[in-house]
Amino acid sequence: MSLFSRLRGRDAFAQAALPQSSTADGKIADLTGPGITDRWGVTATDLGAVVRAADGKLVAVFGDTFSGHGVGRGDWRSPVILIGSGDARTSIVWEKAGGPDPDYARQLRHYIHDSGPRWARGGISTVLPSDVLRVDDMLYLHVIVNRGFPHVIWTEIWSSADHGVTWEHMGEAAKFPADLYDGHAQLWSWDYDPDDGWVYVMSTGFQRNKGIILRRVRPDDIGDGSRYQAWNRTDDRWSWGTHASVLTPEGERWGELSFRRLGSRMWVLGGFLASEYALGYRTLSAPTASLHRAPLQKPVLGCRWHEESHVDCRVAQLYGGYVLPGSRPGVPGGMGLVVSHWHTDRGWPYRVMQFRATLRDTTGRQYAGSSPTTS
Repeated sequence: MSLFSRLRGRDAFAQAALPQSSTADGKIADLTGPGITDRWGVTATDLGAVVRAADGKLVAVFGDTFSGHGVGRGDWRSPVILIGSGDARTSIVWEKAGGPDPDYARQLRHYIHDSGPRWARGGISTVLPSDVLRVDDMLYLHVIVNRGFPHVIWTEIWSSADHGVTWEHMGEAAKFPADLYDGHAQLWSWDYDPDDGWVYVMSTGFQRNKGIILRRVRPDDIGDGSRYQAWNRTDDRWSWGTHASVLTPEGERWGELSFRRLGSRMWVLGGFLASEYALGYRTLSAPTASLHRAPLQKPVLGCRWHEESHVDCRVAQLYGGYVLPGSRPGVPGGMGLVVSHWHTDRGWPYRVMQFRATLRDTTGRQYAGSSPTTS
């Protein structure tokens, strides 16, 4: 009997989860997999950036998704959406799929998954979600168009006016070249600050070998790449302009990012810290606060397969690390994280999990002189 056949009855890689009433750090639930999301054709998937839509529902966007029990098995789509309820402290329950069919998670926009060496069916291997943003009643999705890992062709933005059900391309002005800012603008995470009216974008490269840069844009200009401003350092002065400087300390290399405003003067920046094989985060008083002055906290660590303990926040081949709505730094178990888990040699597990973690609130230590302006 194959591994994937056995998965139909019992997950050979199942791990214990914390009870809902616990405030300890650790896994509280598997969010995808057989018996959980296969009813929507989401049996094997990853990523899962989450935002709360204007109707109060959670909208989660996933990457390469397969209807079969493992990577490469069954119907392949990306990106797809699931919609449900829950928050940082409560296990998420899915209710329907985004896209044209609430009973099956279809690919949000049409394209054919191509493969080399000829690339004769459109030249796109897959389109991966970067992050989803909410501004008032609108949702915006930044996606990465690939021609074989890790080659990015370009990135672009889609929008949804119906809480993540249907998505429209925002046009040629919302397409960004792969080499923008020397490749530091391929993988985004973004959020809106209603206090000053700007959308702030943290980004890095898709290849997990770069640091992070910061840009901003007005909500009305999200679909116009020429209207984005970049945060740049000249000597010891930082200002908004056309050039971008790396914010993160030398030696830090990042993958999937999660950048969220959790309240007035409370932001969290982090995700997959590739240089240390961990999920790492900083709490910030403003998007422009000095990352060098903000302690890097690593609540979930990568490990080898035989060393796994999900209730102890040790996960083999982890990535992702998206912050859930309702997260609160400075509270035991107050942070909700969406964590991807992929055994690349076997093709399973290839799933998304929900973790609870604790982050110290270090915003009182931030340098206040670099607060964003409203000009």
